[in-house]
Amino acid sequence: MRKALSCVLMITLLLSGCRAGSGGNTPEEEALALRETYQALAGWSASADLSVCYTETVYDFSLDAQWRRDGETVLTVTAPELVAGITARVAQGETVLEYDGAGLSLGLLDDSGLTPVSAVTACMEQIQQGWMAKCAWAGENDAHLQISFQDPEREDNAGTQFLLTFDRAGYALLSAEVSAQGRTVLSAQFSDFTMEMMNPNDTGDSA
Repeated sequence: MRKALSCVLMITLLLSGCRAGSGGNTPEEEALALRETYQALAGWSASADLSVCYTETVYDFSLDAQWRRDGETVLTVTAPELVAGITARVAQGETVLEYDGAGLSLGLLDDSGLTPVSAVTACMEQIQQGWMAKCAWAGENDAHLQISFQDPEREDNAGTQFLLTFDRAGYALLSAEVSAQGRTVLSAQFSDFTMEMMNPNDTGDSA
């Protein structure tokens, strides 16, 4: 029954022909327009502050991210100073991270092999093709859009879930929260988020 209702919702959204920034949209319609925007990106860049929570240990670090649809996605750690400069390169279609310099081994976040660094690219996978479980306005004057992604075959608080928050004005990614088995394992705050569209006539500067 859940699958049938979800399919009806998605068909309705597809027929609505909504576009980014159009007035009067529901959160679900705005989420679909946001997905269309991200599917048209050539790339984006941003700074991110991450907090990784294991059972008894919390790690905080910052990185600069340059995501590319074609070519390498480059993630460079900027803090703390001890590991600053470590760079991870992720080629399209590959899941193995190759590091320049010393290793950054913080362990796995879930049973699928998710790591603190690969979580950045995992967020993009959710935005472009993940299952949207819930969409809602958030922030002062409903200036933000929150989307929860999870496997539709799993119950709530089972498996890995992503809660992403976006700026409604330009669709910049503002924050991400990743939970595994109902427990938050990673949170991230993004800044200086700038988009590059595949169509040169589009403008995607969301800094």
